[in-house]
This record gives sequence, C-alpha cells and structure tokens, in this order.
Amino acid sequence: MTRELKGGHIGLMTNDMEGTLKWYTETLGFRKTGEFVAPDGAAICFIRNGEITYELIQPPVELPQEACSKVDHYCFESKDIEKDFEECKEKGCRFTTDGIMEAPFWEKGIRFFKIAGASGEELEFCQIL
Repeated sequence: MTRELKGGHIGLMTNDMEGTLKWYTETLGFRKTGEFVAPDGAAICFIRNGEITYELIQPPVELPQEACSKVDHYCFESKDIEKDFEECKEKGCRFTTDGIMEAPFWEKGIRFFKIAGASGEELEFCQIL
C-alpha cells in the first residue's frame, strides 16, 4: 500500500460466545457495539474498549480448542475496497477469500476481502457501507 493503513478490528474465534463476551465486558470493560449472523451462520459480536475493537466469531460448528481464543484475523479499514483489492492484486498478494465479499453487518452492510500475510496470518480489508 502506498498510504497509511487505519486499524479496524481483531477477529477472535470462540466456541463460547456468551462466556467470551461476559469475560471481555466484565473483566476488561468492553461494550457490545454490534451483533450479527454471518451468511455461513456464524454468530458475530463486535465489542469495543477505547480504540480497540474485537470481532468475536462463533462458527456454526464447534472448533478444535486450539483454534479458539486465538487471533483469527486483523482488519484494516477501507475507504475504497475496489482500490485496495486492485493494489493487493498488483502486488501479488495471495487472497484467502473469493474476491470481494459482502455481509449484512451494520446499517447498510460491509464489503471485505482477506489476504495471507508473510507468515500466513490472515489480513482483512473491510469497508462499512
């Protein structure tokens, strides 16, 4: 990217949405800012404390314990998802989604895509519509 990226959120996987949400709100003072169901049926809950936003994700199928409570992805905010997608494509990034995806989150939805970072970590670019 030829510009500064703005942090979006950190995605965490869980098999226990209620317990995870309770721990973050009661222990660290996070507050719930949004709750959704993803197109694949995953329960999604956004929580925030100061400038830190987490996306808690509980898939419809239970995950192995080693996949839970670990960072699933880091998200950058996008103001122009098509431009970010093209820049990543031009730089030879390995996409982990089938192009730009959509989800019915927030008032008007979101558009996003994910790429693999240098060590295989997943990075998301997300534009809230």
